[in-house]
Amino acid sequence: MPFSHRPSLDAQTVQTLPTLQERYALRRCMADTALGKLYWAQDLKQTQGNGEQTNVLVFTLLPALAQNPVFEQAFGHVLHGYQKPTPGMPHIIDDGKTANGLRWIIIRNSGGMLLTERLAELDDRGMPVPEALELLDSLSNAIANQRPDGIFGYLEPDTVLLGDKLPCLLTSPVAAALRATYNSTPNERSRQTLHSGYISPEVLLGDTPTTADDTFSIASLAYHLLQGEAPFGKQSALEATVRNLSPTSIRKLRPEAWAVLRQGLDLKRANRHKNPTALLRTLQRKQQKKLLLPLAALVAAGAVAMTTYQLLSSRDNQPTNPSETAVTGVTATPSTVASSQPPTDSAALVGETSLPPALDQDSVQAQADKLAAETAANTRAEAERLAAATAATAQAELAADNDLSTLQDNAADAIRKGNLFSTDSAQPAAVDYLRKAIALNADDTKTQQLLAQLINDQHTEAEALLSAGKLDEASTLLGTADRLITEFTFADGLKRQVSLETEVEQAKRKQALTQETSVTAPPDSTPPAIAADTPSSSTTPSPLAIDDDARQYLERAQRAISFGNLNTGDDRGESAVAYLSTLLEKTPDQPDALKLLEKVATLQQDNALAHLRKRDTDKARTALNDSQALIGKYKLDGLVEEQIALEKRYRETLAMGVFVPGKEIPEPTTASKAVPAKATAKPALAPPETENPEAAAAAATPAPAAVISAPVEEIRVPADIPVQDITPVPATTELPPIQLDAPPPTPQPAPLPPPPANNVTFEVPVTDADNAAANPNGNTFTPDVPNLMELPLDTIKDLPPATNQ
Repeated sequence: MPFSHRPSLDAQTVQTLPTLQERYALRRCMADTALGKLYWAQDLKQTQGNGEQTNVLVFTLLPALAQNPVFEQAFGHVLHGYQKPTPGMPHIIDDGKTANGLRWIIIRNSGGMLLTERLAELDDRGMPVPEALELLDSLSNAIANQRPDGIFGYLEPDTVLLGDKLPCLLTSPVAAALRATYNSTPNERSRQTLHSGYISPEVLLGDTPTTADDTFSIASLAYHLLQGEAPFGKQSALEATVRNLSPTSIRKLRPEAWAVLRQGLDLKRANRHKNPTALLRTLQRKQQKKLLLPLAALVAAGAVAMTTYQLLSSRDNQPTNPSETAVTGVTATPSTVASSQPPTDSAALVGETSLPPALDQDSVQAQADKLAAETAANTRAEAERLAAATAATAQAELAADNDLSTLQDNAADAIRKGNLFSTDSAQPAAVDYLRKAIALNADDTKTQQLLAQLINDQHTEAEALLSAGKLDEASTLLGTADRLITEFTFADGLKRQVSLETEVEQAKRKQALTQETSVTAPPDSTPPAIAADTPSSSTTPSPLAIDDDARQYLERAQRAISFGNLNTGDDRGESAVAYLSTLLEKTPDQPDALKLLEKVATLQQDNALAHLRKRDTDKARTALNDSQALIGKYKLDGLVEEQIALEKRYRETLAMGVFVPGKEIPEPTTASKAVPAKATAKPALAPPETENPEAAAAAATPAPAAVISAPVEEIRVPADIPVQDITPVPATTELPPIQLDAPPPTPQPAPLPPPPANNVTFEVPVTDADNAAANPNGNTFTPDVPNLMELPLDTIKDLPPATNQ
């Protein structure tokens, strides 16, 4: 118990740990949690009654949390609610931040031990079920008391301090501040990815916690308490999700109770119980049938003890005052008193209350014995009723077990005889017996073994038909096996089912191809390629033939990858995953196949990343599910970290909102439409058939700079004005852009030849009337030299200085 006494320290540990604020000396790191580290420390400025320094607890936050300004603001507001002692809550007595940015809080040491140390004391047998459920109930109540909504989300055994009263959740203020941060910034993308085997995968990725996440944490702790080890070992819940791990069953629990706990351990939030209370209540209800008989015996023993106590107390505590009418534990009614008392001559006056007559000792004893006998009879009847109910329940369970055993024996006998299916209800077959057995107890081990044997026989017979070339019969048999797998949700036979279905489809395609390419061949001839791909059932293939088969599967898988058929095939062949899974079914741990599978998973992750960049979350989710299935099935550990990073980015993309393809982006505001003076957009040419070419040319001219306030005037270029670098362009090609702020062209000694006919040039005579009509404000000038280009005055800027020639 590290918090109830001073731990032994060595000099090296004391020297390596710092002292906070020159007051709190860190002595030992007690736990490394998902949100920070927990230390046992000593307050150098405060002593206890024995003269030693006061022991305190120090929690240092993750650096990523301390560097988040939104979290720091929420954390400052939350700490005020924990500065007063509250049962089940940590009492914060100081907090601060070091020069290097380390955020810390000081928690008063209330004594006790961490739940981690209690778990370390357990062996592989775990904790008894009643004791474990009692501890889990107290943890559930502590979570329900969390402010403000009864949600914690970050429960770990390293952060639970077990004391004399309620357990204390030491990281409550950090968890509350983190929830407030996520609620205030729902679209924040820089959420911290955590690592823990007891926190749900959604919270580890940065989702806002819900009560279903607390259900996962309570279920994980329940598994550890009952089994003696964590549900996913040393793997975090996020890694377990990527690898598709599942915990082993707990034998001490009834099958119904284990199914309840397994639901609470589901790695998907939607499949769990809504809150920890619902999980624990259902778990207790499913498990209490096993404890019903001892409970009834305890009730009966308690009833007998109560009867004995009443009899003894009625004899030992007889009243000494004759006027008393009450016996210990028994109250005499007026009718009984009247019937037992002798008649009297004295009468009370009208309206005056008379004193009750005194009873003699024999009457009191007789009444007490009578009431004690009635109490004993009632208690005995209640005990007999409970015992009868218990016996009936036990007899019903025994009858159900006998019926289950009978059904299992009949199913096994039918499987040995080959009577698997029957259409006559009067003559049931193996499937009929198994259906009834599963209805009685779906989790019975023997029933599951019989079901596996039935489906395995179907697969074995389908393989024999496939080897014999009877593809239609094999396909029909596989269809029946598929219906059984679907009906009984038997996932163990799904892998072999898919492999056999793939082989049948490939064989059908080969058979169809052979019939098309060998029309002139004899009916009994078999092409060499087909004979090589179809092994005989009577001969064992040689190692060379196995290598040839592996090479063919690998080549087909590579071809499928080049086609982009990773998970789905087309008319060119099956998918790469289908070829490789079939090869690994025949030759497990084939290195080339595993390399190609890793390549396929990497391509799927690349596809998911490409869809996330386009904000297409639906396709990204499909690609992530495909890569996750390969990573978990074939243990591609090298891709786990990348898969976790993509899962986090997927949630960040969801928080940003789903992008709808084809949706128009809203136009920018007027202030954002300003373009630089040197426009680079190309003006569109007006088609030759346009009736108003001047209007079309004006519409095709790019907009001037935002500083131009006058209306844009049409640029008129007469035919006799030379223009530099004019090259003939086709009528369907756009003209180069015209820059208004460029310096005027330098006159050439000799004019260039006239432009071709397809060059768009409009020759308009320049007159004063046109100037007045085009610009009524008089913002033009009349050139002395004829046929010069007219421009508005406010468009002429940054002209070169005039030079005297």
